[in-house]
Parts: sequence; C-alpha cells; structure tokens
Amino acid sequence: MFVRVGHRFARVESRRRAGRFVQGLLAGLVRVNCWTIAEAVGDTTPHGMQNLLSRASWDVDGVRDDLREVVVEQLGDQMRCWSSTRPAT
Repeated sequence: MFVRVGHRFARVESRRRAGRFVQGLLAGLVRVNCWTIAEAVGDTTPHGMQNLLSRASWDVDGVRDDLREVVVEQLGDQMRCWSSTRPAT
C-alpha cells in the first residue's frame, strides 16, 4: 500500500517514518500516541513521529485521496453488496 502513497512525501526519511507510523497504528496498542507508536516501532523517543505530524512536508490531501482509492478498490464490491442488503430506512 505504501507504494501508492510514497510519492506524496517530499523526503525519503518522511516516507519511511510514515510507514513506521502506520505500523505503530496497526500494532494494537492500548494507548495510541507518538510515544507508544515510537516505542512499538523501536524508536527511543517520539520526536521523529512528532516531526512527521507537525513539520514534515507531505501532501496530506493526496495521501487521503490515494487511501480512499485503495479502500474503494478493496472494499467497494463488499460495500455495494452490504448496502443493497440493508433494509431501507
């Protein structure tokens, strides 16, 4: 999936950090914050994750659009089936 959004990050370091950030988000942490995400991916401090979210240069809208496309591709048929079987409200 990161192949699809990697070009949205201005620097390779930000791209790698974003991939690790997502790994941390998917790690099933009890508490989700930059400290716990950083620890889950092996960082000793949260500074890199905080920098990614607050100062790094990346195309936020582009990543959103790319992720929306992935979701539609992966779940689109399932969602159409689900919505057609729901009772009308």
